[in-house]
Amino acid sequence: MSPLDAVILAGGRAERLGGASKPDLVVGGRSLLQTAIAAARSAGGERIVVVGPPELEAPGCLVVREEPPFGGPVAALAAGLAALVEPEQIPGGRVAPGGPAPGPHDILVLAADLPHAEAAVARLLAERADAPETDGVCLVDTSGRSQWLTAVYGRAALARAFDALTEPDRDPGRLHGAAMRRLAASVDLTLVADHGTSRDIDTWSDLAEARHRTGGTTMAEPQHPEVLDEWVAEAAPLLGIDPAEVPIGTLLELARRAAHGVARPVAPVTTFLLGLAVGSGRTAEDLEASAERLGALAERRGAGGGAAM
Repeated sequence: MSPLDAVILAGGRAERLGGASKPDLVVGGRSLLQTAIAAARSAGGERIVVVGPPELEAPGCLVVREEPPFGGPVAALAAGLAALVEPEQIPGGRVAPGGPAPGPHDILVLAADLPHAEAAVARLLAERADAPETDGVCLVDTSGRSQWLTAVYGRAALARAFDALTEPDRDPGRLHGAAMRRLAASVDLTLVADHGTSRDIDTWSDLAEARHRTGGTTMAEPQHPEVLDEWVAEAAPLLGIDPAEVPIGTLLELARRAAHGVARPVAPVTTFLLGLAVGSGRTAEDLEASAERLGALAERRGAGGGAAM
């Protein structure tokens, strides 16, 4: 088996989940992104790049974003591959999307919404070991669809595929919105049955089924992110709010500081005050600054410092 680098794609819009962050959804006591990272490490991934929002928690991994964001899986994969190249090794520090890079010969590509990512990767590695001469290995689901984002690709084969997509003028703009089937069309992949391991999560019912299959979550704390995601996805549209615009982390941190610094009933009142401020036309930057000021005020109260001057 060739040494591996890994690219995990974690930057989709999750429209069928109301804009919830799929990588942060919890199945079996850990987030889907944590599961994908664990799968990449179990494969011996020497370097792991996560392509998605910068706020994603991916310890030990490099987090990058395609430009512009939401360019689709092909553009995201190109950004991940470019991040695997050390800029000082490239003349002028520039990297052509998908261009050749030093290092391991194979690239493990995973979507960050696979609750059975480790089992899927095990199938890929077993098949790759039996077919090292091909351009790579890709899982096929029970309906016969190739799962291009659950695959091992030869680095050189991917480079050729990206060159084919950007021809005749090598314009990287051609990658934005491109379908993975176009990229994979010029790659000689060995197809292997997934035995259900590439089943992903696109809807709340998919999530519920995945949790049922894994026995749900067993610890109280890991349930919080998933419950919040579901609640915001359901509640925000009733108020005409885009769920993706709800700063859950900021609100939780402010509520924690208010509850600890003053009193627990202060937490919802404080977040409501912040909501009123945002409703008056404050920007996202103002929201963060206002939350910090309120949190600092609460902590000063808790320390006996009194109100801010």
